[in-house]
Amino acid sequence: MRFITHKDDSDVRSLPRQKRSPVQRVCLLVACVLLISLSAALAFASVSNPTRAHAATWNQIWSDDFNGAAGTGVNTSNWLYDTGTGWGTGEIETMSSSTKNVSLDGNGHLAITPVRDSSGNWTSGRIESQRSDFAAPVGGELEVTASIQQPNVSGAAAAGYWPAFWMLGAQFRVDHNWPQDGEVDTMEDINGLSSVFGTLHCGVDPGGPCNETTGIGSGQRTCSGCQTAFHTYSVIIDRSVSPEQIRWYLDGANYFTVSANQVDPTTWANAVDHGFFIIFDLAMGGGFPNAFGGGPTSATRSGVPMLVDSVNVYTAGGSTGGVTPTPPPSPTATPTSTGSGFNQGVSSTGSSQAQFWFQPSGWTAGYVILHYTVSGQAAQNITMTYNSSTARWEYNVGGLRSGQTITYSFTYQQGGLQYDTGGYTYTVGSSPPPTPTPTPVTCTGNFNQAASSAGSTQAQFSFQPCGWTAGYVIVHYTVAGQTQQNVQMTYNSSSGQWTYTAGGVNAGQTVTYSFTYQQGGLQYDTGTYTWTHP
Repeated sequence: MRFITHKDDSDVRSLPRQKRSPVQRVCLLVACVLLISLSAALAFASVSNPTRAHAATWNQIWSDDFNGAAGTGVNTSNWLYDTGTGWGTGEIETMSSSTKNVSLDGNGHLAITPVRDSSGNWTSGRIESQRSDFAAPVGGELEVTASIQQPNVSGAAAAGYWPAFWMLGAQFRVDHNWPQDGEVDTMEDINGLSSVFGTLHCGVDPGGPCNETTGIGSGQRTCSGCQTAFHTYSVIIDRSVSPEQIRWYLDGANYFTVSANQVDPTTWANAVDHGFFIIFDLAMGGGFPNAFGGGPTSATRSGVPMLVDSVNVYTAGGSTGGVTPTPPPSPTATPTSTGSGFNQGVSSTGSSQAQFWFQPSGWTAGYVILHYTVSGQAAQNITMTYNSSTARWEYNVGGLRSGQTITYSFTYQQGGLQYDTGGYTYTVGSSPPPTPTPTPVTCTGNFNQAASSAGSTQAQFSFQPCGWTAGYVIVHYTVAGQTQQNVQMTYNSSSGQWTYTAGGVNAGQTVTYSFTYQQGGLQYDTGTYTWTHP
Protein backbone atom coordinates (compact mmCIF):
# COMPACT_ATOMS: atom_id res chain seq x y z
CA MET A 1 0.00 0.00 0.00
CA ARG A 2 2.76 2.41 -0.73
CA PHE A 3 3.04 4.48 -3.84
CA ILE A 4 4.00 8.03 -4.89
CA THR A 5 6.84 10.49 -4.45
CA HIS A 6 8.21 10.89 -0.92
CA LYS A 7 8.39 13.87 1.39
CA ASP A 8 9.93 13.89 4.85
CA ASP A 9 7.26 15.31 7.20
CA SER A 10 9.67 16.79 9.75
CA ASP A 11 8.69 20.32 8.69
CA VAL A 12 4.98 19.43 8.87
CA ARG A 13 5.37 18.58 12.55
CA SER A 14 5.88 22.30 13.32
CA LEU A 15 2.06 22.51 13.41
CA PRO A 16 0.18 20.74 16.24
CA ARG A 17 -1.04 17.42 14.84
CA GLN A 18 -4.25 17.49 16.81
CA LYS A 19 -5.31 20.72 15.06
CA ARG A 20 -4.90 19.43 11.50
CA SER A 21 -7.63 17.52 9.71
CA PRO A 22 -6.74 14.76 7.23
CA VAL A 23 -7.58 17.15 4.41
CA GLN A 24 -5.32 19.87 5.88
CA ARG A 25 -2.46 17.40 6.14
CA VAL A 26 -2.83 16.48 2.48
CA CYS A 27 -3.09 20.12 1.38
CA LEU A 28 0.01 21.09 3.36
CA LEU A 29 1.98 18.29 1.73
CA VAL A 30 0.84 19.23 -1.77
CA ALA A 31 1.70 22.90 -1.14
CA CYS A 32 5.24 21.97 -0.15
CA VAL A 33 5.65 19.91 -3.28
CA LEU A 34 4.34 22.77 -5.44
CA LEU A 35 6.84 25.18 -3.94
CA ILE A 36 9.67 22.78 -4.72
CA SER A 37 8.74 22.13 -8.32
CA LEU A 38 5.62 23.01 -10.29
CA SER A 39 6.55 20.61 -13.05
CA ALA A 40 7.04 17.76 -10.60
CA ALA A 41 3.63 18.48 -9.11
CA LEU A 42 2.01 18.38 -12.52
CA ALA A 43 3.67 15.08 -13.31
CA PHE A 44 2.53 13.69 -9.98
CA ALA A 45 -1.07 14.78 -10.58
CA SER A 46 -1.18 13.27 -14.05
CA VAL A 47 -0.09 9.87 -12.72
CA SER A 48 -1.79 9.70 -9.34
CA ASN A 49 -4.95 11.82 -9.65
CA PRO A 50 -4.91 12.50 -5.88
CA THR A 51 -8.56 13.41 -5.40
CA ARG A 52 -10.30 12.91 -2.05
CA ALA A 53 -14.06 12.93 -2.30
CA HIS A 54 -15.26 12.76 1.29
CA ALA A 55 -16.63 14.88 4.12
CA ALA A 56 -15.03 18.24 4.87
CA THR A 57 -15.30 17.97 8.68
CA TRP A 58 -13.36 15.27 10.49
CA ASN A 59 -13.23 14.53 14.22
CA GLN A 60 -10.06 13.03 15.67
CA ILE A 61 -11.13 10.24 18.03
CA TRP A 62 -7.74 8.70 18.88
CA SER A 63 -4.02 9.09 18.24
CA ASP A 64 -0.52 8.21 19.42
CA ASP A 65 2.59 10.27 18.60
CA PHE A 66 4.97 7.80 20.30
CA ASN A 67 6.65 10.44 22.41
CA GLY A 68 8.80 9.13 25.24
CA ALA A 69 12.32 8.35 26.38
CA ALA A 70 14.54 6.30 24.09
CA GLY A 71 14.51 2.60 24.89
CA THR A 72 11.16 2.59 26.69
CA GLY A 73 8.15 0.49 25.76
CA VAL A 74 4.87 1.65 24.26
CA ASN A 75 2.03 3.18 26.26
CA THR A 76 0.10 0.12 27.47
CA SER A 77 -3.01 2.25 27.92
CA ASN A 78 -3.04 2.40 24.12
CA TRP A 79 -1.39 -0.87 23.08
CA LEU A 80 -1.27 -4.61 23.74
CA TYR A 81 1.80 -6.72 22.97
CA ASP A 82 1.27 -9.85 20.86
CA THR A 83 3.89 -12.45 21.71
CA GLY A 84 4.72 -15.94 20.50
CA THR A 85 5.21 -17.75 17.21
CA GLY A 86 3.14 -19.08 14.33
CA TRP A 87 0.34 -16.61 13.39
CA GLY A 88 -0.75 -18.86 10.51
CA THR A 89 1.33 -17.09 7.85
CA GLY A 90 4.50 -19.19 7.83
CA GLU A 91 6.58 -16.37 9.35
CA ILE A 92 9.46 -17.67 11.46
CA GLU A 93 10.15 -14.99 14.09
CA THR A 94 9.08 -15.05 17.73
CA MET A 95 7.14 -11.90 18.61
CA SER A 96 8.45 -10.34 21.82
CA SER A 97 7.56 -7.53 24.23
CA SER A 98 11.26 -6.80 24.79
CA THR A 99 12.40 -3.23 24.15
CA LYS A 100 15.05 -4.63 21.82
CA ASN A 101 12.13 -5.42 19.50
CA VAL A 102 9.46 -2.83 20.38
CA SER A 103 10.50 0.56 21.77
CA LEU A 104 10.35 4.32 21.46
CA ASP A 105 13.44 5.88 19.88
CA GLY A 106 13.34 9.17 21.84
CA ASN A 107 12.64 11.18 18.67
CA GLY A 108 8.88 10.66 18.60
CA HIS A 109 8.96 7.34 16.78
CA LEU A 110 7.92 3.77 17.47
CA ALA A 111 10.65 1.33 16.38
CA ILE A 112 9.75 -2.30 15.65
CA THR A 113 13.04 -4.10 15.14
CA PRO A 114 13.73 -7.68 14.01
CA VAL A 115 16.81 -9.21 15.64
CA ARG A 116 18.67 -12.41 14.76
CA ASP A 117 20.61 -14.10 17.57
CA SER A 118 23.86 -16.06 17.34
CA SER A 119 21.92 -19.26 16.65
CA GLY A 120 20.10 -17.76 13.68
CA ASN A 121 16.75 -17.35 15.47
CA TRP A 122 14.72 -14.20 14.85
CA THR A 123 12.68 -12.11 17.28
CA SER A 124 10.56 -9.11 16.37
CA GLY A 125 7.52 -7.14 17.55
CA ARG A 126 3.77 -6.93 17.05
CA ILE A 127 1.40 -4.59 18.91
CA GLU A 128 -2.32 -3.98 18.64
CA SER A 129 -4.49 -1.14 19.92
CA GLN A 130 -6.35 -1.64 23.17
CA ARG A 131 -9.38 -0.06 21.56
CA SER A 132 -11.32 -2.11 19.04
CA ASP A 133 -14.18 0.32 18.36
CA PHE A 134 -12.70 2.24 15.43
CA ALA A 135 -15.68 2.17 13.06
CA ALA A 136 -17.29 4.22 10.33
CA PRO A 137 -20.57 5.70 11.62
CA VAL A 138 -23.69 4.66 9.76
CA GLY A 139 -23.79 7.06 6.82
CA GLY A 140 -20.33 8.43 7.67
CA GLU A 141 -16.63 7.72 7.26
CA LEU A 142 -13.65 6.37 9.19
CA GLU A 143 -10.03 7.26 8.39
CA VAL A 144 -7.11 5.39 9.96
CA THR A 145 -3.74 6.86 8.99
CA ALA A 146 -0.11 6.53 10.02
CA SER A 147 3.23 8.09 9.08
CA ILE A 148 5.71 5.27 8.55
CA GLN A 149 9.22 4.71 7.30
CA GLN A 150 9.64 1.16 6.08
CA PRO A 151 12.83 -0.67 7.13
CA ASN A 152 15.72 1.04 5.37
CA VAL A 153 17.13 -2.11 3.80
CA SER A 154 16.97 -3.55 0.30
CA GLY A 155 18.39 -6.24 -1.95
CA ALA A 156 19.71 -9.47 -0.44
CA ALA A 157 19.92 -7.80 2.99
CA ALA A 158 16.13 -7.30 2.97
CA ALA A 159 15.14 -10.90 2.15
CA GLY A 160 12.29 -11.96 4.41
CA TYR A 161 11.38 -8.51 5.80
CA TRP A 162 7.58 -8.07 6.03
CA PRO A 163 6.46 -4.78 7.66
CA ALA A 164 2.73 -4.14 8.03
CA PHE A 165 0.12 -1.65 9.27
CA TRP A 166 -3.33 -3.25 9.33
CA MET A 167 -6.64 -3.81 11.17
CA LEU A 168 -8.78 -6.74 12.29
CA GLY A 169 -12.51 -6.68 13.07
CA ALA A 170 -13.30 -6.33 16.78
CA GLN A 171 -15.23 -9.61 16.92
CA PHE A 172 -12.04 -11.50 16.03
CA ARG A 173 -10.93 -11.05 19.64
CA VAL A 174 -13.96 -13.10 20.68
CA ASP A 175 -14.51 -15.75 18.01
CA HIS A 176 -11.18 -15.81 16.05
CA ASN A 177 -13.28 -16.19 12.89
CA TRP A 178 -10.88 -15.18 10.13
CA PRO A 179 -11.51 -13.85 7.51
CA GLN A 180 -15.25 -13.45 8.20
CA ASP A 181 -14.62 -10.75 10.83
CA GLY A 182 -12.66 -8.68 8.31
CA GLU A 183 -9.03 -7.68 7.84
CA VAL A 184 -7.96 -4.41 6.19
CA ASP A 185 -4.25 -4.24 5.30
CA THR A 186 -3.36 -0.56 4.99
CA MET A 187 0.37 -1.00 4.34
CA GLU A 188 2.43 -4.08 3.54
CA ASP A 189 5.75 -4.52 1.77
CA ILE A 190 8.06 -7.51 1.46
CA ASN A 191 11.77 -8.04 0.90
CA GLY A 192 12.53 -4.29 0.74
CA LEU A 193 11.00 -3.99 -2.74
CA SER A 194 10.03 -0.30 -2.40
CA SER A 195 6.43 -1.22 -3.05
CA VAL A 196 3.07 -1.20 -1.33
CA PHE A 197 0.12 -3.59 -1.16
CA GLY A 198 -3.45 -2.79 -0.01
CA THR A 199 -5.84 -5.67 0.72
CA LEU A 200 -9.28 -6.53 2.11
CA HIS A 201 -9.70 -10.04 3.56
CA CYS A 202 -13.28 -11.26 4.07
CA GLY A 203 -15.70 -14.16 3.64
CA VAL A 204 -14.41 -17.69 4.11
CA ASP A 205 -11.07 -19.45 3.78
CA PRO A 206 -10.14 -20.87 1.35
CA GLY A 207 -11.79 -19.31 -1.68
CA GLY A 208 -15.12 -17.61 -1.17
CA PRO A 209 -16.19 -14.20 -2.46
CA CYS A 210 -12.87 -12.62 -1.40
CA ASN A 211 -10.56 -15.18 -3.04
CA GLU A 212 -8.86 -16.19 0.18
CA THR A 213 -6.20 -16.55 1.26
CA THR A 214 -5.17 -13.88 -1.27
CA GLY A 215 -8.03 -11.45 -0.54
CA ILE A 216 -9.14 -8.54 -2.73
CA GLY A 217 -5.95 -6.58 -3.23
CA SER A 218 -4.28 -3.77 -5.10
CA GLY A 219 -1.38 -5.95 -6.15
CA GLN A 220 2.17 -4.64 -5.98
CA ARG A 221 2.47 -0.87 -6.49
CA THR A 222 5.81 0.86 -6.98
CA CYS A 223 6.77 3.17 -4.11
CA SER A 224 10.10 4.86 -4.66
CA GLY A 225 11.77 6.04 -1.46
CA CYS A 226 9.54 4.19 0.99
CA GLN A 227 12.58 2.75 2.79
CA THR A 228 14.35 6.11 3.21
CA ALA A 229 11.63 8.57 4.33
CA PHE A 230 8.33 8.80 6.16
CA HIS A 231 5.17 8.45 4.09
CA THR A 232 1.52 8.66 5.11
CA TYR A 233 -0.49 5.45 4.64
CA SER A 234 -4.26 5.77 5.06
CA VAL A 235 -7.45 3.82 4.60
CA ILE A 236 -10.94 5.32 4.54
CA ILE A 237 -14.06 3.23 5.13
CA ASP A 238 -16.86 5.24 3.53
CA ARG A 239 -20.47 4.44 4.45
CA SER A 240 -21.73 7.78 3.08
CA VAL A 241 -21.78 6.49 -0.51
CA SER A 242 -23.72 3.69 -2.18
CA PRO A 243 -22.30 1.16 -2.59
CA GLU A 244 -20.06 1.60 0.43
CA GLN A 245 -16.31 1.77 -0.24
CA ILE A 246 -12.89 1.20 1.26
CA ARG A 247 -10.24 3.48 -0.25
CA TRP A 248 -6.47 3.19 0.15
CA TYR A 249 -4.21 6.27 0.02
CA LEU A 250 -0.50 6.98 -0.05
CA ASP A 251 0.46 10.57 0.82
CA GLY A 252 -3.12 11.60 -0.01
CA ALA A 253 -3.36 9.83 -3.37
CA ASN A 254 -6.15 7.27 -3.73
CA TYR A 255 -4.52 4.30 -5.46
CA PHE A 256 -6.99 1.46 -4.77
CA THR A 257 -10.72 1.13 -4.00
CA VAL A 258 -12.96 -1.80 -3.08
CA SER A 259 -16.75 -1.39 -3.30
CA ALA A 260 -19.40 -3.29 -1.37
CA ASN A 261 -21.01 -4.61 -4.55
CA GLN A 262 -17.87 -6.65 -5.27
CA VAL A 263 -19.10 -9.18 -2.67
CA ASP A 264 -22.49 -10.15 -1.25
CA PRO A 265 -24.11 -7.90 1.40
CA THR A 266 -23.65 -10.36 4.29
CA THR A 267 -19.94 -10.82 3.59
CA TRP A 268 -19.43 -7.05 3.43
CA ALA A 269 -21.38 -6.32 6.62
CA ASN A 270 -19.54 -9.02 8.57
CA ALA A 271 -16.16 -7.77 7.36
CA VAL A 272 -16.56 -3.98 7.28
CA ASP A 273 -19.56 -2.48 9.08
CA HIS A 274 -18.22 -2.68 12.64
CA GLY A 275 -15.32 -1.72 14.89
CA PHE A 276 -11.67 -2.54 14.22
CA PHE A 277 -8.42 -2.63 16.17
CA ILE A 278 -5.07 -1.49 14.74
CA ILE A 279 -1.93 -3.64 14.39
CA PHE A 280 1.70 -2.76 13.65
CA ASP A 281 4.15 -5.62 13.14
CA LEU A 282 7.35 -6.58 11.38
CA ALA A 283 7.40 -10.27 10.48
CA MET A 284 10.30 -12.27 9.08
CA GLY A 285 9.64 -14.78 6.33
CA GLY A 286 6.34 -16.45 5.52
CA GLY A 287 4.14 -17.07 2.52
CA PHE A 288 4.05 -13.47 1.31
CA PRO A 289 7.85 -12.89 1.19
CA ASN A 290 8.24 -16.41 -0.24
CA ALA A 291 6.08 -15.43 -3.21
CA PHE A 292 8.59 -12.68 -4.05
CA GLY A 293 11.89 -14.49 -3.67
CA GLY A 294 11.80 -15.81 -0.10
CA GLY A 295 13.89 -15.20 2.97
CA PRO A 296 15.30 -14.54 5.41
CA THR A 297 18.70 -15.94 4.44
CA SER A 298 22.19 -15.73 5.87
CA ALA A 299 22.55 -12.45 3.95
CA THR A 300 19.52 -10.86 5.60
CA ARG A 301 20.52 -7.93 7.78
CA SER A 302 19.47 -7.96 11.43
CA GLY A 303 18.30 -4.93 13.39
CA VAL A 304 16.70 -2.64 10.79
CA PRO A 305 13.48 -1.17 12.25
CA MET A 306 10.18 -0.06 10.86
CA LEU A 307 9.62 3.46 12.27
CA VAL A 308 6.16 4.88 13.00
CA ASP A 309 5.97 8.63 13.58
CA SER A 310 2.26 8.80 14.44
CA VAL A 311 -1.07 7.06 14.04
CA ASN A 312 -4.41 8.87 13.99
CA VAL A 313 -8.08 7.87 13.75
CA TYR A 314 -10.82 10.19 12.48
CA THR A 315 -14.55 9.93 11.84
CA ALA A 316 -16.83 12.17 9.79
CA GLY A 317 -20.57 12.53 9.38
CA GLY A 318 -23.02 9.73 9.94
CA SER A 319 -26.40 9.43 11.58
CA THR A 320 -24.90 8.45 14.94
CA GLY A 321 -22.22 11.14 15.00
CA GLY A 322 -19.72 8.65 16.32
CA VAL A 323 -18.58 5.05 16.32
CA THR A 324 -21.20 2.53 15.32
CA PRO A 325 -21.54 -0.59 17.48
CA THR A 326 -20.19 -3.88 16.21
CA PRO A 327 -22.99 -5.74 14.39
CA PRO A 328 -23.72 -9.29 15.47
CA PRO A 329 -21.59 -12.04 13.93
CA SER A 330 -23.10 -15.21 12.52
CA PRO A 331 -23.80 -17.56 15.45
CA THR A 332 -21.63 -20.63 15.84
CA ALA A 333 -23.41 -23.56 14.25
CA THR A 334 -22.46 -26.12 16.91
CA PRO A 335 -21.55 -24.67 20.31
CA THR A 336 -18.73 -26.48 22.08
CA SER A 337 -18.65 -27.52 25.68
CA THR A 338 -16.47 -24.62 26.80
CA GLY A 339 -17.50 -21.93 24.34
CA SER A 340 -13.88 -21.78 23.11
CA GLY A 341 -13.74 -24.87 20.89
CA PHE A 342 -12.02 -27.26 23.30
CA ASN A 343 -12.13 -29.11 26.60
CA GLN A 344 -9.18 -29.13 29.00
CA GLY A 345 -8.33 -30.48 32.40
CA VAL A 346 -5.84 -32.05 34.81
CA SER A 347 -6.05 -35.60 36.18
CA SER A 348 -4.02 -37.09 39.01
CA THR A 349 -1.98 -40.08 37.79
CA GLY A 350 -0.24 -40.82 41.11
CA SER A 351 0.79 -39.26 44.39
CA SER A 352 3.40 -37.08 42.66
CA GLN A 353 2.13 -36.97 39.07
CA ALA A 354 -0.59 -35.24 37.09
CA GLN A 355 -1.70 -35.42 33.48
CA PHE A 356 -2.65 -32.21 31.66
CA TRP A 357 -4.91 -32.67 28.65
CA PHE A 358 -6.42 -30.57 25.88
CA GLN A 359 -9.19 -31.86 23.58
CA PRO A 360 -10.38 -29.94 20.48
CA SER A 361 -14.14 -30.08 19.95
CA GLY A 362 -14.75 -31.13 16.36
CA TRP A 363 -11.53 -29.79 14.82
CA THR A 364 -7.88 -30.82 14.48
CA ALA A 365 -5.09 -28.92 16.23
CA GLY A 366 -1.79 -28.44 14.39
CA TYR A 367 -0.02 -28.40 17.75
CA VAL A 368 -0.74 -27.68 21.42
CA ILE A 369 1.77 -26.14 23.85
CA LEU A 370 1.27 -26.39 27.61
CA HIS A 371 2.52 -23.50 29.76
CA TYR A 372 2.57 -24.37 33.46
CA THR A 373 4.11 -23.07 36.67
CA VAL A 374 4.31 -25.03 39.90
CA SER A 375 4.16 -22.60 42.82
CA GLY A 376 7.66 -21.43 43.69
CA GLN A 377 9.23 -22.85 40.54
CA ALA A 378 10.12 -21.57 37.06
CA ALA A 379 7.58 -21.56 34.24
CA GLN A 380 7.66 -24.50 31.80
CA ASN A 381 6.58 -24.53 28.13
CA ILE A 382 6.09 -28.00 26.65
CA THR A 383 4.73 -29.23 23.31
CA MET A 384 2.06 -31.80 24.15
CA THR A 385 1.65 -35.24 22.57
CA TYR A 386 -1.49 -36.29 20.70
CA ASN A 387 -3.14 -39.48 21.99
CA SER A 388 -5.29 -40.93 19.20
CA SER A 389 -7.04 -43.37 21.56
CA THR A 390 -8.41 -40.53 23.71
CA ALA A 391 -8.49 -37.96 20.86
CA ARG A 392 -6.73 -35.39 22.98
CA TRP A 393 -3.33 -33.82 23.57
CA GLU A 394 -1.63 -34.90 26.81
CA TYR A 395 1.44 -34.27 28.96
CA ASN A 396 2.46 -35.86 32.29
CA VAL A 397 4.17 -33.76 34.96
CA GLY A 398 6.09 -35.48 37.74
CA GLY A 399 7.83 -34.42 40.95
CA LEU A 400 4.69 -32.93 42.47
CA ARG A 401 3.64 -32.78 46.12
CA SER A 402 0.14 -32.82 47.56
CA GLY A 403 -1.17 -29.31 48.12
CA GLN A 404 1.00 -27.61 45.48
CA THR A 405 -0.86 -25.18 43.21
CA ILE A 406 -0.18 -25.18 39.47
CA THR A 407 -1.20 -22.35 37.15
CA TYR A 408 -1.40 -23.29 33.48
CA SER A 409 -2.63 -22.29 30.02
CA PHE A 410 -2.40 -23.54 26.45
CA THR A 411 -1.28 -22.24 23.04
CA TYR A 412 -2.83 -24.08 20.11
CA GLN A 413 -3.02 -23.92 16.33
CA GLN A 414 -6.45 -24.04 14.70
CA GLY A 415 -7.07 -23.51 10.99
CA GLY A 416 -3.51 -22.32 10.47
CA LEU A 417 -3.80 -19.63 13.16
CA GLN A 418 -2.36 -19.61 16.68
CA TYR A 419 -4.42 -18.84 19.79
CA ASP A 420 -3.78 -18.56 23.52
CA THR A 421 -6.28 -19.72 26.15
CA GLY A 422 -7.00 -18.07 29.45
CA GLY A 423 -5.31 -19.21 32.66
CA TYR A 424 -6.40 -22.09 34.89
CA THR A 425 -5.31 -23.47 38.27
CA TYR A 426 -5.00 -26.98 39.71
CA THR A 427 -4.10 -28.10 43.22
CA VAL A 428 -2.19 -31.37 43.47
CA GLY A 429 -4.18 -34.04 45.26
CA SER A 430 -7.53 -32.38 44.67
CA SER A 431 -10.34 -33.81 42.62
CA PRO A 432 -11.70 -31.57 39.88
CA PRO A 433 -14.97 -29.97 41.02
CA PRO A 434 -18.07 -31.30 39.32
CA THR A 435 -19.82 -29.06 36.86
CA PRO A 436 -22.74 -27.53 38.73
CA THR A 437 -26.20 -28.44 37.55
CA PRO A 438 -28.16 -25.28 36.86
CA THR A 439 -31.24 -24.97 39.02
CA PRO A 440 -34.35 -24.37 36.93
CA VAL A 441 -35.90 -21.03 37.79
CA THR A 442 -38.94 -19.12 36.66
CA CYS A 443 -37.79 -16.85 33.84
CA THR A 444 -39.07 -13.30 34.23
CA GLY A 445 -38.39 -10.19 32.20
CA ASN A 446 -36.21 -10.45 29.08
CA PHE A 447 -33.58 -12.74 30.60
CA ASN A 448 -32.19 -14.20 33.82
CA GLN A 449 -28.49 -14.14 34.64
CA ALA A 450 -26.32 -15.37 37.50
CA ALA A 451 -22.82 -16.19 38.68
CA SER A 452 -22.21 -19.10 41.06
CA SER A 453 -19.37 -21.11 42.57
CA ALA A 454 -18.27 -24.13 40.55
CA GLY A 455 -15.42 -25.08 42.88
CA SER A 456 -12.75 -23.54 45.08
CA THR A 457 -11.21 -21.64 42.16
CA GLN A 458 -14.00 -21.62 39.58
CA ALA A 459 -17.09 -19.58 38.78
CA GLN A 460 -19.95 -20.39 36.44
CA PHE A 461 -21.78 -17.63 34.58
CA SER A 462 -25.27 -18.31 33.23
CA PHE A 463 -27.62 -16.41 30.94
CA GLN A 464 -31.20 -17.55 30.23
CA PRO A 465 -33.43 -15.88 27.61
CA CYS A 466 -37.06 -15.66 28.70
CA GLY A 467 -39.22 -17.01 25.90
CA TRP A 468 -36.87 -16.21 23.02
CA THR A 469 -33.81 -17.75 21.35
CA ALA A 470 -30.40 -16.09 21.47
CA GLY A 471 -28.21 -16.33 18.37
CA TYR A 472 -25.19 -16.16 20.67
CA VAL A 473 -24.19 -14.89 24.13
CA ILE A 474 -20.78 -13.48 25.09
CA VAL A 475 -19.76 -13.00 28.72
CA HIS A 476 -17.32 -10.20 29.57
CA TYR A 477 -15.78 -10.66 33.01
CA THR A 478 -12.98 -9.17 35.07
CA VAL A 479 -11.52 -10.71 38.21
CA ALA A 480 -10.33 -7.91 40.52
CA GLY A 481 -6.78 -6.91 39.60
CA GLN A 482 -6.75 -8.86 36.32
CA THR A 483 -7.49 -8.08 32.67
CA GLN A 484 -10.94 -8.41 31.14
CA GLN A 485 -11.88 -11.69 29.44
CA ASN A 486 -14.45 -11.99 26.62
CA VAL A 487 -15.76 -15.51 25.96
CA GLN A 488 -18.55 -16.89 23.82
CA MET A 489 -20.83 -18.99 26.05
CA THR A 490 -22.21 -22.49 25.41
CA TYR A 491 -25.92 -23.26 25.09
CA ASN A 492 -27.28 -26.04 27.35
CA SER A 493 -30.49 -27.29 25.76
CA SER A 494 -31.54 -29.22 28.87
CA SER A 495 -31.60 -26.10 31.05
CA GLY A 496 -32.28 -23.50 28.37
CA GLN A 497 -29.27 -21.56 29.62
CA TRP A 498 -26.02 -20.28 28.14
CA THR A 499 -23.14 -21.07 30.51
CA TYR A 500 -19.40 -20.61 30.87
CA THR A 501 -17.12 -21.82 33.67
CA ALA A 502 -14.12 -19.62 34.46
CA GLY A 503 -11.04 -20.75 36.39
CA GLY A 504 -8.58 -18.85 38.53
CA VAL A 505 -11.23 -17.22 40.74
CA ASN A 506 -10.32 -17.57 44.42
CA ALA A 507 -12.41 -17.21 47.55
CA GLY A 508 -13.03 -13.56 48.40
CA GLN A 509 -12.27 -12.26 44.91
CA THR A 510 -14.89 -9.99 43.31
CA VAL A 511 -15.83 -10.47 39.67
CA THR A 512 -17.53 -7.81 37.54
CA TYR A 513 -19.33 -9.10 34.46
CA SER A 514 -21.78 -8.30 31.71
CA PHE A 515 -23.21 -9.96 28.61
CA THR A 516 -23.55 -9.26 24.89
CA TYR A 517 -26.35 -11.19 23.20
CA GLN A 518 -28.13 -11.48 19.88
CA GLN A 519 -31.93 -11.24 19.83
CA GLY A 520 -34.00 -11.02 16.68
CA GLY A 521 -30.89 -10.42 14.55
CA LEU A 522 -29.75 -7.43 16.65
CA GLN A 523 -26.95 -7.23 19.22
CA TYR A 524 -27.49 -5.88 22.74
CA ASP A 525 -25.30 -5.24 25.79
CA THR A 526 -26.53 -5.76 29.34
CA GLY A 527 -25.63 -3.70 32.36
CA THR A 528 -22.75 -4.67 34.65
CA TYR A 529 -23.09 -7.08 37.59
CA THR A 530 -20.79 -8.06 40.44
CA TRP A 531 -20.29 -11.34 42.32
CA THR A 532 -17.86 -12.37 45.06
CA HIS A 533 -16.57 -15.92 45.27
CA PRO A 534 -17.55 -17.36 48.69
